[in-house]
Amino acid sequence: MAEEHKCLVQKHIEKSIWDMSMLQTSNGVTFFDCIRSAVNNPKCNVGLYMGDSESYDLFSSFVHPVIADYHKVEIENLKSVHDLGDANNLEDLSTEYQEKIISTRVRVGRTVKGYPMQGKLSREKRIELEGKIKEALNLLDGELAGTYKSLNEMSNDEKQELIDEHLLFNDADDKCLKDANGYDDWPNGRGIFLNKDKTFVVWVNEEDHIRIISMQKGASLKEVWARLCKAIAAMETKLEFECHEKFGYLTFCPTNIGTGLRASVHVAVPKVAENGKLKEMCASCDLQPRGVNGEHTESIGGVYDLSNKIRIGRTEWELINTMWTGIRKILDVETGKDEPAAEA
Repeated sequence: MAEEHKCLVQKHIEKSIWDMSMLQTSNGVTFFDCIRSAVNNPKCNVGLYMGDSESYDLFSSFVHPVIADYHKVEIENLKSVHDLGDANNLEDLSTEYQEKIISTRVRVGRTVKGYPMQGKLSREKRIELEGKIKEALNLLDGELAGTYKSLNEMSNDEKQELIDEHLLFNDADDKCLKDANGYDDWPNGRGIFLNKDKTFVVWVNEEDHIRIISMQKGASLKEVWARLCKAIAAMETKLEFECHEKFGYLTFCPTNIGTGLRASVHVAVPKVAENGKLKEMCASCDLQPRGVNGEHTESIGGVYDLSNKIRIGRTEWELINTMWTGIRKILDVETGKDEPAAEA
């Protein structure tokens, strides 16, 4: 296979496989558990899924180089840093720019301490974990108060309606995640918590133990970020999350470690896209472009999902501001206030 088609697991595996093959964590996570998805999907981008928090360091001679390669960080100098900042200090966009943003969404992924990750969760432990998370969610109040529903309680029509509204995860349709045993015993132990206004959502036991999501229509980053910060603080009083001294918050897929944060807007930028500058501008602003229905989907009507590409090595506040600054620069070009640099 040509080098350019190798995923990161394949790239790094030759020098590690024999050293790692006999090791396992206290949860029984083996090296093969972590790389199984890459074995079955050699053209995936990374292919690494961690079975528990211990596996990040037990298999460090392999895992750490993959993390360094993907996140473009130096592991030796890396330190977990966190600061949610003050949402009131976020700069508002002009009315013209606000009109081009369809919706704003920020989420974080978390792993509850004391439980293995999805690929190694037994049915009993997953249901136990669901109950523990549900108890914590039911104690939320004010605008965060809502209702939890397990997938087993929902009809197919109910699930599809929520999927169409971009409120619920898709129904076990990711092959890479499936081959990492991420969908074992589906849909047992999975569900969604939703507040009355549908602006605060928590996914339970989809890819990660918890995905905490704040969203709403329009360019409302101040409100969205303030709500998410309030939710994180409230949930941290009820649940303890796995946090590594170097890697920050740990997740099933190591591409999401660090802050675990993805801040995005659905924004109409048809002119920037048409002139072929969107990917280049996103790269220069540390943004990741996607179609409106997620990764590997297409734009609809010139609307793209633009989010922070960096997750690790910077605080949440830095990443939120980097994303917002990048959106503003792209809208400068979209509205003609600034012109993209000419090709050399």
